[in-house]
Amino acid sequence: MKRRFESKWANRAAQVSITVAAVGLFWYLRPDIYGSVRDEVRSDYQQKIVSPKIIAEYLRQTPKPKVQIGAGPSNAPGWLNTDIEPSASQAYLDATKPLPFPDGSVYYIFGEHVIEHLDYSDALGFFKEAYRVLAPGGKIRMVTPNLKQFLTLFDDPDPEHSPKTAHFVARKLAAQDWTKTSDPACLILNNEMHGFGHQFLYTPALLRASYQQAGFTGIRQYAAGETDDATFVPVELRPRGVWKDVNAYESMAIEATR
Repeated sequence: MKRRFESKWANRAAQVSITVAAVGLFWYLRPDIYGSVRDEVRSDYQQKIVSPKIIAEYLRQTPKPKVQIGAGPSNAPGWLNTDIEPSASQAYLDATKPLPFPDGSVYYIFGEHVIEHLDYSDALGFFKEAYRVLAPGGKIRMVTPNLKQFLTLFDDPDPEHSPKTAHFVARKLAAQDWTKTSDPACLILNNEMHGFGHQFLYTPALLRASYQQAGFTGIRQYAAGETDDATFVPVELRPRGVWKDVNAYESMAIEATR
């Protein structure tokens, strides 16, 4: 009986060892799948466990909360910096979902080159959510590519050498390391509309209308990096970057008040 018992558990131990070895070999041979699973587990943990605590603690400690959407590398002091792929100090936030803030609890919302990553319907939903969570008198500022600026490249038969557009064309191609073609305007517009995960580019008129549809008033357009509210200055990153001239040509900033 003792021998049978020992043999039974020896067989089970051998089976477990073989299974563990097989799993280890699988992960070794397919690191792409292992990396994907690891990243998914980490993202789920960040989304469900870490981020709600970060958000709750920030709201508890901050008299006038300020939220940055799609922060990326911009971790502005005093702001709740959020991203759909957050770094360690950021909170997870998906701008296509209801914002994780109570009604009227936020005083500023900012996004730099993020709204173009949502399709038009999702962006309208985001603006309505932004209106809901902002306190009366709270402000939103979105910086995004201005479609009209890209269309002006087609106003000149030779934008690569035009005094108005030559600098931008050369710098834009260099910034993205795009292949030079006989029609750089066509290349730039297509890449801007379909590259970088972009879903929808706005004209100033449509972005204003989107704000209005959500209920915002006091809508005003600025150049990138320019504002009458100093609160937005530290959080906007691109006007201080090496490609600030490219950003200045192609971007617009539109603010509105709750």
